Amino acid sequence: MKIKTLTGLLLLFLCSISIASCKKEDVLTDKIKIIQMYVSNETDSYTPWGSENPVECMLVKEENMSEYSKVAMNGILGFNYEKGHEYVLKIEKTILAKPANDIRYKLLEIINDNVVKTTLVWDTFIDDSKEDEIDISSKYNGVQGWWDIANTPYIYVGAVFPENSFATFFDKEITGKKQPINLCFDFTEPYIAMMNDVRQNEYNKIIKEVIRSKEYQNFKYPTRPYIAKLTELKSLENVELYIDDNENFASILKKMGNKEFDMNNTVSLCLGKVIFKGFTVSMDIPEKGIFVENPTNKDNLVYLRTLTYGTSAYFLIASKYPYNEIVSSLKGPFVKKQENEEILNNSQIILLTISDIRQTADISNSFEALQNYLNNPFMSGETYGYPIFCKGMYVKDNSTFIPGK
Repeated sequence: MKIKTLTGLLLLFLCSISIASCKKEDVLTDKIKIIQMYVSNETDSYTPWGSENPVECMLVKEENMSEYSKVAMNGILGFNYEKGHEYVLKIEKTILAKPANDIRYKLLEIINDNVVKTTLVWDTFIDDSKEDEIDISSKYNGVQGWWDIANTPYIYVGAVFPENSFATFFDKEITGKKQPINLCFDFTEPYIAMMNDVRQNEYNKIIKEVIRSKEYQNFKYPTRPYIAKLTELKSLENVELYIDDNENFASILKKMGNKEFDMNNTVSLCLGKVIFKGFTVSMDIPEKGIFVENPTNKDNLVYLRTLTYGTSAYFLIASKYPYNEIVSSLKGPFVKKQENEEILNNSQIILLTISDIRQTADISNSFEALQNYLNNPFMSGETYGYPIFCKGMYVKDNSTFIPGK
């Protein structure tokens, strides 16, 4: 009896040790290791769980991996990503036990931070713009119904601004009394107007007179674009690279694409820009100076010598067809061409057209609307557009102003 009892106690003791040992082995722990990570200068987007709206994200890959993966912008603790930068990071990677295989990244060190200059490649079909023209066609535009108010500048031929404000904010206008100037409108039959009081209100009055003139009524608007170009995008995030002078406008166009496009089975994504030039208003070079009395700081002042008016269109296309077939399908009067029917029916478009002085884009979602714009960009003379190009000259010596020089 004693032997049986001792044997039972021994077995119970051994089982207890075995169970304790098993429990120790079954305890799950986080796995932590130090890795090197590469972060791309380009971004992508993903749709978070429970949301219908895509958001921008980073592209990262660990060393010895060939492909990039998507990681949320706040997905690396202690790391602030900046677009256009390519990084090599030292990272603490934690694979959590619970929830199983959930991964956390923590920045330990930025090994390398390299600014990458992205080369923008447009397929340019038409570009008749001049070297000394400053393109302001997208800089101040807004979008109808998207809480993006157009920031229309108060500009006119003869206006004077500090050089750091010219063609950027167009603020801090120098309002000293100016010499009278002649304004020339380059219609087929040129229109000349004397502006004795060189101010915005006087300029606006002259514009109204001009629109009622026979010279304007006889003016034939161009039917050929001044600029027409298209580019293939890697993702909607790249819109802001190509429309880089108006962050809000580009962001709204990107958001519209994320909201409206069905990206399933999309083969190509592209961005287009078309500008139609109307007429140009210019003034003679003031030989006696533009001011009656020169201001003390005239060395850094620039006057607006020409303003060119026109209309513009910006559009996104998402298609189940390759980019080169989209390019081919958009040539000529494309909507009614039978060979284009299948391509257009399997493509989506978001079109923003800016046609008047309000600089607020109207939104369309059809290729027919794009064709209508290309056929009649000035609405049969009902609009003369808005300022799309300008030229500036220095007050001190009438030399040409070149931005960034």
